[in-house]
Amino acid sequence: MFSGLSPLVIGDVVDEGERVVVRARTPQNAAVCPVCGALSGRVHGYHWRTVADVPIDDRRVVVLVRVRRLVCPTRGCCHTFREQVPGVL
Repeated sequence: MFSGLSPLVIGDVVDEGERVVVRARTPQNAAVCPVCGALSGRVHGYHWRTVADVPIDDRRVVVLVRVRRLVCPTRGCCHTFREQVPGVL
């Protein structure tokens, strides 16, 4: 049913009557720093992104995705960046 969300780890699906809420997170894979290209898995923090999906049975579908904010490990770079999920976010 949620095949478009395959890059995510689905945590919970709640039927709220008029809408369906899907809670998901990104996998714990390392992400690439957009500035220097180094891999990072060092988490600086988390935040939630809200995405609308295709309706199911005329009910809205809301996807809440927990995204990591990472710190680049490269000396001299040290940027923080949000991981990206192409095709989803």
